[in-house]
Amino acid sequence: IHSGEKPFTCPTCRKSFNRKEALTQHQRSHTGEKPFTCPTCRKGFNQKEALTQHQRIHSGKKPFTCLTCRKSFSLKGNLTKHQRIHTGEMPFTCPTCRKGFSEKSNLIKHQRIHSGEKPFTCPTCRKGFIEKHNLTQHQLIHTGEK
Repeated sequence: IHSGEKPFTCPTCRKSFNRKEALTQHQRSHTGEKPFTCPTCRKGFNQKEALTQHQRIHSGKKPFTCLTCRKSFSLKGNLTKHQRIHTGEMPFTCPTCRKGFSEKSNLIKHQRIHSGEKPFTCPTCRKGFIEKHNLTQHQLIHTGEK
């Protein structure tokens, strides 16, 4: 459908889709259904394409190569992120302070500085942390490890 029409609506969240297959695939995000299983490690996936990409881990296939430095990647998205090292591109900008980031995940973490959000909480003392690795490091004080 090229008209922009989205006649297929998810009954759970009301999100609309232009193809029935897209709705079916989306509904798996609500049900947790993962009908595509890796024959090597038995990990389940809700999309066939996700399984295909995952299987490259086992096969060692890296079909996406950086033309600048010849480093290869199993996922096209990882190549795209890598190429920003060479281009200096920072496509994700903090709306609060205008700082640029090469990866969306880094922007999301950065925004917690402004919001004060600390989504990782120590179950022992309830102290909050912006990043999971900071919580993991902190928890060592409770176990006596260094």
